[in-house]
Order: sequence, then C-alpha cells, then structure tokens
Amino acid sequence: MSESTPRKRSRLACTLCQSRKRKCSGGQPCSTCAQTGAECQYNARKKRARSHSLYQASLSERPTDGWSNAVPNTISGTASATVQASPRRASTSEGVTHSLQANSGAAFVRKLGLKIDPAHAPRLQLFAWNVGERMLSPELSSALPSMPVTAPTPANITKILSQEEMRRLAAIYFEKVDPCYKFLDRKMIFTRVSKRWESSSPIDSEEQPYDAVLCGVAAFGYLFSRREIIAMELRLIDTARILLDKSILAAETPSIEIVTGWVLRAAYLRMTASPHAAWMASCTLMHLIEAAGLHLETSDPEAIDLLQESPPGICGSQDGDIGHQGTSDPETRRRLFGMARHLNTWISFDLGRSRVVLHGATALSPTSTPQSRKPAQQAPPRVPRAELFHLLPLSENLDPTGPSPQDLPELETALTSVLDLLYSEPSLILVQCNLILCIYRRLRALNPHGPLSSNLLDRVLALAGRGLRAARGMVASTCPWHQVANVPFQVVCSLLAIDNRAALALLADAMLTLREVLAAYDTPSMREAYSTAYLLIALHQRRKEDDTRALAEVLRVNAAAAAPADDRNDKPVSRTAFTDQSQKQEQEQTAPDVPTKPYLFVICYLLTSVFATNRAEFRWF
Repeated sequence: MSESTPRKRSRLACTLCQSRKRKCSGGQPCSTCAQTGAECQYNARKKRARSHSLYQASLSERPTDGWSNAVPNTISGTASATVQASPRRASTSEGVTHSLQANSGAAFVRKLGLKIDPAHAPRLQLFAWNVGERMLSPELSSALPSMPVTAPTPANITKILSQEEMRRLAAIYFEKVDPCYKFLDRKMIFTRVSKRWESSSPIDSEEQPYDAVLCGVAAFGYLFSRREIIAMELRLIDTARILLDKSILAAETPSIEIVTGWVLRAAYLRMTASPHAAWMASCTLMHLIEAAGLHLETSDPEAIDLLQESPPGICGSQDGDIGHQGTSDPETRRRLFGMARHLNTWISFDLGRSRVVLHGATALSPTSTPQSRKPAQQAPPRVPRAELFHLLPLSENLDPTGPSPQDLPELETALTSVLDLLYSEPSLILVQCNLILCIYRRLRALNPHGPLSSNLLDRVLALAGRGLRAARGMVASTCPWHQVANVPFQVVCSLLAIDNRAALALLADAMLTLREVLAAYDTPSMREAYSTAYLLIALHQRRKEDDTRALAEVLRVNAAAAAPADDRNDKPVSRTAFTDQSQKQEQEQTAPDVPTKPYLFVICYLLTSVFATNRAEFRWF
C-alpha cells in the first residue's frame, strides 16, 4: 500500500499500537493502553481523527447515573517524562487537550488510578462535585405524594414566608454566604424586604422580578441552616426558577434584578444540583451579562444603549443612597460580572468544557469591600481585605484556550502569588486551596517527576492542611459549600500523587475530613466519593506492598554475597552473623591502634623513648 493512501486503521491508532502493529480502538486511552497502563498518545497531524474518536468514545463509555451524564469521557495523554526546553514550541492542539485534562479534577483522578492500578482504576467521572442533592425532611417525605409542592405559576413570596422568617433567612445568608460571595448589600436587601411585605398596593401583591432575588436569598438561608430540604424551600426554588426562565423569553433587555437572581440561581445549583445543570445556568448567566451590558463600564459609550434602568435597591452603593441605585453603580456591575465569571470559569474547568468569554469587555476589577458592605461591628482591617475576586485573574489564566499557554516558570509564579494571599474566612480558604490544587495538577502534567521545589511543596501541604480544617469547621456549622466535599477529595488524590512522607502523614487528616462530611451529608454522591478515595488508598498500599516484597526478594537472593569473606564457607549468613560482624568492627574502631608488623614495634619504641627523654621540653606545647 502506497504512503499516499494509508490504511484507514492507522489513522485512528495511537503511537504504541502503531509501533506494535496492533489494532487500536481509537479511544483515549485505547483498550490496549488501558490494560497495560501505558501512556496513550496520538500524532499531532492526526488530531482531527483523534478528536472524532474521543467524542465517540465519550458517548459509548459515559456512566449511566444522573450525576455523571454531564461529564465527557475524554482524557488526553499525559506529558512525557522529560520537559522540553521550550513548552511553547509544542503543538497548540496538543497543549489545549493536555491542559483540559490537567484542569479537570475528574481526569486527574482517572489518571492517578491508571498509574496505581490500571485494572481497578475508578472510571472517569466527577467525584465529590458537591455534598449531593438535598435530602427530603421526614415530614416532607410523608406528605410529598399528596402535597403539590410546585406550581405552574410563581407564587407570591409574601404568601410563602412571613417577614420575620425572611429577615431570619437573610441574616443567615449575610452571615455565611456573603463573606465569600460578596455582591449584595445587606442594608438594601433588608430595606426591600420591608417594602415588599409592608406594601398594600395591588401591584405589589403580584409577582415582581425582584422576588427572584428574595427567593434566592431565602433558599440560601435554608440551605445553610438545615441539612434537609423542606416544602418552603422547594416553593422558593420553584418560584425563582419560573421568574428567571420567563426572563429569558422576554423581549426587553434583562435588568439588574434578573441578572442578580441568575447569579443566586447558578451558585445554588453549584452546591445542590448536577454538573450539567450548574454549567448550563452559568453559561446562561454569562449571556445575560452580555445582553445587559454589565461587562462594559458605564463610561463606555457603547454601554449606554444596553443599559435598562431598574428599580432602586438591588445592591447598595458606597454612599448607601437608595434612590440612585440600579445600573448606575459601577461597583455593583463589576461584582455581578465577577461572580458570573467565577462561577462559569470553575464549573467549566471541573467539567473540562469551554467557558463563555465576553470579548471586548471593559469592566474593571471590583475594588476592595466598601464600608457600606461591611457589618457595623467589624473593625477596619490594617491591610486590604482579600476577596474572591482577587483570585479571578489567576483562575482565568489557566484557560487552555488563552492567547498563550503557561509554562513551568509562569505556573510556579502563579502558585507563589496565590500562596502569598492570606484569607481568614473558611470559604475563601477553600477557594484558595482549590486554585492551588488546580495549578499543582497543571505543574504535574508538565513535569510529572519533579513539579515543585521542596519549599513550595511544603507550603502547598500547609495550605492543604488549613483547607481540611476549614472544611471540618464549615461542616460543623452547617455550611454545605461545594468545596467542602471537593477539596478534601482532591487533597487525597494530590497527596497520593505527591507520595512523600509529609504528604502521606497528611492523608489521615484528609480522610477524616471526608468521613465527617459523609457523616453530616449522607448522600449517594458523598458515599461514592468516600469509597473511591478509600479504594485509591488501598490500591496505593497494595502497590507499596508489592514494591516491598520485590525489595525483600532482592535482599534475600543477594544476602550470601554480602556476608563477610571468612564466614562464607564456614556457616550460613544470618542476621546474627551480620550483627556479630558489626560489633567486631566497632570494637576494632574503639580499641587503641596496636601495630602488627615487627618493624612498627621498633618505631613505636623509639618514639616513646624520645618523648620520655624530652618530656620537660614538651610540657609547654
């Protein structure tokens, strides 16, 4: 067959199958490489055929459970053991595929399992995506068959909750959620609550767009105060969903109220729903941001026609003026845009999917926390308070579709920058730890045999310990952030990949944290995550035991050759023989040197005589 018309089979074969002249399944990894645990790589010039085969493999090998249907079953080959002098010279397509694998925690777990034991490695799926779906309360479970929880039309929030209950739930939100997701103003929210419940106008008794914001705040209040879902939380979720879904079909430009409601919805789904639902909500949120022009500064002439004035009071301005709120507040716009980018970026990274990038964005980064957004009892800090938005540029730089892929020095610089940030809020510590673990996966993909210096590695392990302590504290205080489940699981996998004494010493703490999360939120998702982590540790231990047996066999076979020469022919070598020989050597080292040659005795006698004769002269020296 001529080279101009190659065989069809070779176009879908990996390099290992080509060299062995075996039939390749075309998957990633292929069946042969999966059985042997070898690195499955394809030539860059056959990227198109490879991508098609990967897509077909992902359709045929996806898990059947609902939590994993959204995860594409693709995993690219790992980087070679040696790092080339210039990683930027590599093919762009190979770099994008490789970075997608490194960004995804699911791919990292799969690759770790294949490295430890290819025959028993966990399948490719997202473990510990969150603490799992909300469990029904006992009273709701018994009343659910005869109780219409949802309705085709949104309910009035004033008919669902009393004003006192709404204020209680809002206080829980600002106590537990706002320190991390800081885009709402406490004073403005409570002002709108008072107006909504105290108004007697017929117009106010109907549904309003701002009800989606209040429903989202109240739903978070229940989420962070109860481990089981109740009927009122279900009605709040359904009311917000109907209001927000109607806004997509509306002819007018989405208002700040609608965008704020979508931010709350995407964040809530990230903590309670499946990966696909959260990803779709985050992408929709980014498109609404663009439609509302929130990615543009208000001073930009192009943004003037995109703005639609909303009723006041969504998010407070720095001066606290209620009457001049809405789209004119640049800080509100920046924080909503920042929240949308954060949610969409990290959900896309975890799933290995593309994120929504708004080209031509001119919005600046959010400034430090305004005084009106801080609690009254909080003293002003001496240093600028670190927030979630400080990590956003570093997170977006990990996008493999960016203008320039990052190499080892750039990733190490980013790692140092993140480690230098000091967070005291437990939720922000988990966000910082999640970013550190992602950067570490990227570094390990580029250089598997030595991604970090000992100093940086010690700092990463120290931050991982802080993250585990923060996760346990949040579980105890009923704060079911998604990082509470995700970070401990990824820490377990990273510790097994690091595989040194310090990392293995932290492994017990990581499993303890994962077990406490499982005890608090006993969901199928958490049970699967804990059992998978236990399996990885068991496989790692089995591999260590196999290595120990191999070393013991080498010592047994070569024990006779290592025995002393005098004892080889007289008696068998044993542990006692080695002990006696070592003791004999120690006695010889501590005993005074006695010459054994005759002429050495003469020399020693002469030197002693000279010293005795001239003792008086030597006493001064």
